[in-house]
Amino acid sequence: MRNLVTAVLFLTLYVCNAQQITSEQFDLETYNSFSKKDYNTTIQLGNEAIKRGIDFYFLRYRIGVSYFEKTNYEVAITHFEKAKEFDSNDPVLMEYLYYSYLYTNRNEKAVELLAIFPDDLKAKMNYKSSFFKSISAELGVLKTNNFDTNKNANLKANNNFAHGTFYSDVIFANIFINNQITPNFKLQNLLSLVSNTSNDLFQSSLPVNRSQLFTNNNNYFQWNGIGSYYCKGWNIGAGFGVYNSSYITYTPPPPFQPNTPFSSIKTNTTNFSTSISLSRKLKYIEPSLAITYTNLSNTDTFCIEGALNYFPLGNLNFYGNTKIGMVTNDSETNTIITQLLGVKIAKKIWIEGYGAYGNHQNYISDSGLYVFNTPNKINWYAGSNLNFYFKQVDFSLGYGIQERASTYENGPNPSSINTINYTYNYNLLKTKIVWKF
Repeated sequence: MRNLVTAVLFLTLYVCNAQQITSEQFDLETYNSFSKKDYNTTIQLGNEAIKRGIDFYFLRYRIGVSYFEKTNYEVAITHFEKAKEFDSNDPVLMEYLYYSYLYTNRNEKAVELLAIFPDDLKAKMNYKSSFFKSISAELGVLKTNNFDTNKNANLKANNNFAHGTFYSDVIFANIFINNQITPNFKLQNLLSLVSNTSNDLFQSSLPVNRSQLFTNNNNYFQWNGIGSYYCKGWNIGAGFGVYNSSYITYTPPPPFQPNTPFSSIKTNTTNFSTSISLSRKLKYIEPSLAITYTNLSNTDTFCIEGALNYFPLGNLNFYGNTKIGMVTNDSETNTIITQLLGVKIAKKIWIEGYGAYGNHQNYISDSGLYVFNTPNKINWYAGSNLNFYFKQVDFSLGYGIQERASTYENGPNPSSINTINYTYNYNLLKTKIVWKF
């Protein structure tokens, strides 16, 4: 029995000593390869050490920096966070971890970490605790030949009466304000102003051929407020929106009364929306779900949207966003599929391509940041953005195309009409500038 105990004790001491020697060897070998900036070897040796149960601060630090230099920031985060458990006071480590969060779109984690930086590190990074994180302004125009194509057309065909509302160009402006209230809570405000031109065209042959055109400039205002709270990797959001618009409805005189003027009614409408959302950033992906209620078009409507952001390279050099939305009310249910892909093409330049398919009318996306409160439904759209990112200012140029669907009416008289469906296109030109504080 004494011999067995002695053997077990000897074996235990031998294994512990071998473990200590192996740990020292890995420390020396990873130090040498790391010093030579041989990051592939450092990663290989470091991962082998971890497989053997060897783990210490400098091992994780060297592996993390090696992945960081290879721009795989997602994997770097794993090792930096583990190194932080060994030593949370190393300012160099914290700086590496901060930028790894930023370069993987983990902005909430970056803000949370920045708040606990020591004063000297904050000074080095020119950190300023600002209530305003960013303010952006976007201007754009949607151009169409819809009215020009139809204004001289024979809408009556073989009938006596026709009426259609044909829209011309649209001009819009957006102001987006991003406030960081606390390290875990941010508030976003979006203000939008849209101006479009509607052309109400009436054609009649009762009793003689007659054409009447009414042109109006219509203004539309939108405000959306979205608050989101970050807690243990989860983002919980709530939004509210108010939408105000006005339009004029024209009614033709009875047949055989050509000298009787048209009657008109101006209508102002105010609608609202409310939404809740939930998202979580995981390694390489970020799933989210949002549910919105709105009474746009004075119709009770629910929008449900599931989205997935993904960063397959572990950085922002290539990324994508896929969304599937559903818009449902008492009369219909529509499904919308949206896809975006972005790729880095130069040091500070990214290009994005996007597209969407489905009836977008009254569709609310991203908890209210994108609202499709259009008089005619959007069947599909596609486009691209060229984005320039600098230290204090971001700049973007965009082009897109939309297909919209509309109708006009004709018939033997205004009381007996047929509905004619047709489509037309908008060409979108926009520019956006973001000031970062």
